[in-house]
Amino acid sequence: MKIQKIEKCKIYHFKSGILPPFQLDIYFYIVDGLMIDAGSNNIMRKATKLLRNERIDAVAITHIHEDHTGLAWWLQNEKNVTIYIHKNSIEEASHDSNIPFYRKLVWGNRKGFRAFPIPAQLQTEYYSFDVIEAPGHHNDHIVLYEKSNGWLFTGDLFVSTKQRVAFVDENINTTIQTLQQLLVLDFEIIFCSHSGQQQKGKEKLKRKLDYFLSIQQQVQILKQKGLTTQEIDKILFPQPNLWTVVSCGEWSTLNIIKTIE
Repeated sequence: MKIQKIEKCKIYHFKSGILPPFQLDIYFYIVDGLMIDAGSNNIMRKATKLLRNERIDAVAITHIHEDHTGLAWWLQNEKNVTIYIHKNSIEEASHDSNIPFYRKLVWGNRKGFRAFPIPAQLQTEYYSFDVIEAPGHHNDHIVLYEKSNGWLFTGDLFVSTKQRVAFVDENINTTIQTLQQLLVLDFEIIFCSHSGQQQKGKEKLKRKLDYFLSIQQQVQILKQKGLTTQEIDKILFPQPNLWTVVSCGEWSTLNIIKTIE
């Protein structure tokens, strides 16, 4: 558990899960009273101790996955705040999640909560955030752009420059398009939900785009040679991945190949 501060932005960092490898980094941010993402249920006890006396005026969630919505019901009930999410995720948010066992170990189920459609812009006393559609990791994923400071809150769009596995919800083709669109913006720092604050953020997003474009090119060449998706996967990602085994394929390199055209 760790807290940092940049101007009026507080950065909260927790480990979610029991023990490695079922333990991953979780970050969320509070910027001038606006909380961006809401962590996982498995950090509830530690996080709520810190948040109980924290000023939180509203919560903006980048997407519906349980590691971004786990504290939402508590925030709503205890802090009486408005929670915003993509309009297409409001119905799903209203129900308790029901996730596979390995995800319960890492992040935990979340309780349902009442959400409202996230507007095109969110305003605090000192900051103005443009809400931008950013599908790829999830079809209804958004990012928040604070232009005056060159800040981009990326949810799960970044995570790392070289992505080794993809979740079943992901579409890499769409991610490529989203990265291309976001890279025209003027920003320097990205705030990721799993790797934290990243200096030279635009450069790192560009490296991730180049990585995916390289894979895309290789996939296209191998498809033209008549190879199947499974054959291409074994050529480009020959090493077995523990997360693929544990998740029964919900996370896999094959999910990367499947959605590249």
